[in-house]
Amino acid sequence: MKTGLSIQLALLLLIITLHYSPAASATDICQQARQQQRPCVALVLGGGGARGGAHLGVIEQLERQQIPVDLVVGTSIGAFIGGLYASGHSASEIAARLENTPWADGFRDRVYRDEMPLRRKHKSDDLPVNLDLGVSEQGVRLPKGILSGQALAEILHGTFGAFANLKHFDDLPVPFRAVATDLLTQEEVILSDGSLVQAIQASMSLPGVVRPLELNGKLLVDGGVVNNLPISVARQLGVDRIIAVSIDSPLLRREQMESAFSVTEQLTSFLVRAGVQQQMQLLTERDLLLQPDLVNISTLDFGNIAQAVQSGRQSAIRFVQALADFSQPQRVYREWFSRFAKADAAAIKIDHITLQNDSRLSDELLLARLELQPGDFYTERSIRRGLRQMYGLDTFERVTQHLTVDDNGETLLTVRAEEKSWGPGYMNFRLMFEDDFRNNHQYQLAAGYTRSNLSPWGAEWHSELALGSNKYLHTELYWPLADSGFYTEASYHHRRDTQPLQDTQALSAGELKNTENGLLLSAGWNISDHARLQLGWTLRDGKYLLPSLYASQLGSDTVSYQRNGPEVQLIWDTLNSRSFPTRGIRLASNYRFLNDDAMGTEVSSKSSSTELLAAKSWQQHTLRTRWRFDHYNTDEDSFALEQFNLGGFLNLSGYPADSLFGSQIQFGSLVYLYRLTEQKISFFNAPLYLGTSLERGRVRKDLFGASGGADATNWLWAGSVFLGWDTPLGPLYFGVGMAEQGESDYSDAVYLSFGKHY
Repeated sequence: MKTGLSIQLALLLLIITLHYSPAASATDICQQARQQQRPCVALVLGGGGARGGAHLGVIEQLERQQIPVDLVVGTSIGAFIGGLYASGHSASEIAARLENTPWADGFRDRVYRDEMPLRRKHKSDDLPVNLDLGVSEQGVRLPKGILSGQALAEILHGTFGAFANLKHFDDLPVPFRAVATDLLTQEEVILSDGSLVQAIQASMSLPGVVRPLELNGKLLVDGGVVNNLPISVARQLGVDRIIAVSIDSPLLRREQMESAFSVTEQLTSFLVRAGVQQQMQLLTERDLLLQPDLVNISTLDFGNIAQAVQSGRQSAIRFVQALADFSQPQRVYREWFSRFAKADAAAIKIDHITLQNDSRLSDELLLARLELQPGDFYTERSIRRGLRQMYGLDTFERVTQHLTVDDNGETLLTVRAEEKSWGPGYMNFRLMFEDDFRNNHQYQLAAGYTRSNLSPWGAEWHSELALGSNKYLHTELYWPLADSGFYTEASYHHRRDTQPLQDTQALSAGELKNTENGLLLSAGWNISDHARLQLGWTLRDGKYLLPSLYASQLGSDTVSYQRNGPEVQLIWDTLNSRSFPTRGIRLASNYRFLNDDAMGTEVSSKSSSTELLAAKSWQQHTLRTRWRFDHYNTDEDSFALEQFNLGGFLNLSGYPADSLFGSQIQFGSLVYLYRLTEQKISFFNAPLYLGTSLERGRVRKDLFGASGGADATNWLWAGSVFLGWDTPLGPLYFGVGMAEQGESDYSDAVYLSFGKHY
């Protein structure tokens, strides 16, 4: 039996050697080992996500016992840790970089809201269920992964720094190989040259989670699919001895398999384990296998990576005697370690910039957002800012960069922008409901469609349809005028709003319904990504359907109207989130000068709305303030066509939502939030907050000179205590509000709200 097994292993090694012709000979890799008359040693690091911290613990022990390494081979996180080690970083330097690596950011490809152009901010606010479903003549399509890999590439560049493409990874202080999988053929791909960062990213691109990386004409995904412990790669390169570190997922117990996800994880572990067991059979008596105890650390548990490092240390310490056989005298080790010596990092000047624009947008637009010129110095900060400004257009699947140095020593920066492949139209959604557990509840389901990049400067057609308590249809055509920052826009809307009315005893007093069609023709100036000035002409045609209480006063249950005139809008917005902002300011002002025709009377009206929202945070604390001023008046005392609403959660809490309405509103609030928890490592960040608010406001002059039950002149105090959860589908609130009574009999309410911004 042993003879048969030996023959099988020999045949397997022969097939591997013939199938994968190494790019460099074993003599090159083992040259120093031969000169020092010692064995040529390979360090093989397996994949396993956050458990990869154990690799660092092992490397620390290798340094402590003076064990030189002549080749590093890694899969997935093993390629990440191994790539750092091979590129000349000591264990202490790797530890410092691991500590400063923002792993949580690698699971969120979207840039922060305050990095988006203003138009993208508003689309993100209006349609927070960002499924990004592709719609085209071929039907509905989905992205190739939950993540595009943009954030992962950013983390890798930030960790590895400026690294020019290499003719061969043997040119690193320690020769290196990363293992990936060809998604089309399911073959193992050994990456040995080019961009070190892209090679490692390909090895870490978990299929279905991170979009495949196209490299050298192949679609590559995580190497763990075919070889999670690449001992065979080291063997084929002719090393004498191998130290292998296996960190693959432990099998789940029965009580741990509680969901479809855990069952899938178990199946994946089965498949990976089978391959790992085959690789382990390639080890000989001269090799060493380390298997740290990582049973309590999951693949995505990067918050406990320090625990994984400690497990790696403990595993290596248990094998001190076995590792001693790999140790070398101090003179030999120092000679080997000298390859880690680094010259002082010199600033890299960019001599040439090449843009590979795989999109319908103009090169001029993208280069303007990159904000780099030949002659500039390459810095992590400037490159990161430029790439994020391009990616923030929300039209790209991935924006990547790499450096090359030509034979003349000149540095070329190549930036590639890949447009989303599942477009050119995209659909996103919104779900909203609010209930005060009395007579007032609102709900709405909305879908939006955007046809992107109709011109080289980013023209687009956007439409939204909302159904629920309030219904509307909105469509607009946005057309930038070259690279001037100016644009034109034409929009149409049809809406049907229903306003429940209550008397002072909180009993129903009917409903006020408004149906309106509107057209807006405008021109504007995008002053920056944060500011916009827009001038337009609006035309509106609509009618109010009055409840019996108001109809009896007017002698009619219907009021038809037509309105037209100019309007001016100014917006400044630097908030990092619309749901739970922790920094930034948002100022929005709108002024209209309209000619109103209602009930046979023509009047001129002026309308203004201004809202200021600001947020500031320190540690787990956030202070937020909001100020709102709305005013409508006419040159005659007539029916007030412009109605503003107040009341509801964080809008004079204690009153039903929008129960206070009139043509003049003044309101201010101060909100304090304490962050209770935060999911740091996930595909989304979902912090939970405990908050309280202090509010003050008044509403004056409604349709008939009253103001929905509130005193017409007195200010009202209100406040609330609440829990808020920033879910990936929209904000969720549960709270209790209390208000000064005024003329009404109700002054407190319980609120449940989802998908609504305050």
